[in-house]
Amino acid sequence: LPVQCADILQQQGHTIYGIISPDPDVRRWAETRQIPHISKSKEIMPFLRQHSFDYLFSIVNPLVLPEEALQLPQRMAINYHDAPLPRYAGVHATSWALLNQESEHGITWHEMVAEVDAGDILRQVSVPITPTDTALTLNAKCYDAAMTAFADLVVELGNGRLQPHAQDLRHRSYFGFCQ
Repeated sequence: LPVQCADILQQQGHTIYGIISPDPDVRRWAETRQIPHISKSKEIMPFLRQHSFDYLFSIVNPLVLPEEALQLPQRMAINYHDAPLPRYAGVHATSWALLNQESEHGITWHEMVAEVDAGDILRQVSVPITPTDTALTLNAKCYDAAMTAFADLVVELGNGRLQPHAQDLRHRSYFGFCQ
């Protein structure tokens, strides 16, 4: 998903100043396009401070970024979450949705703030859950929805028509690593 989203950014004429990912496929993609990249989380802050930039995207990132990193973009830090926030904040959202026998799930692109998965919603898409879905198939549906929503989000960011809306955190559920 990070590579597909980066392709969308480039196709829409945006500059990518860097990629942070330990994934070898993501690193190879960055290398072939001569985009600076790092793989170690301890190098994140020095790497981010190298350039002024408008947006910081966190896409399929298991790390919680330091609050200082969220303050660096000129405009906004944006996260992809594989759930319909405010429900299913945290980790392994697709598995929790299946365990809870949901009939529908979804994805959310949202602003990153100090509290994990609590920022304003920028784009949200629902996906149906079928009786034969597994975590793998539901994640695939979420990735497809995420790419489509990301393309729309990038257009909205570019034309200044983004309309974020606050989450109603009274409906929030959170699933941590030690649930």
